[in-house]
Amino acid sequence: MWRSIVMAALVYAYGHPKFDGYRPAGMDRALQGFYVDVNKAAASGRQTLGQFDDEAAVRFVKNYVGNVEAEPKPAN
Repeated sequence: MWRSIVMAALVYAYGHPKFDGYRPAGMDRALQGFYVDVNKAAASGRQTLGQFDDEAAVRFVKNYVGNVEAEPKPAN
């Protein structure tokens, strides 16, 4: 499993624009495309996780406000 992860990381890194002159011409477009696709997936994942966090925070605040409103009022 670790070998697969290392190989995927190497392929991803080799698609970086810094390696433009070093990539074989036949694999240039495929490696660049893989690099771009991985970056898009990472950005999409971060955005999705952020939405889950936002939804959880809103749900927590709503529950808290509901609990506070449900508490009996102190008699003065």
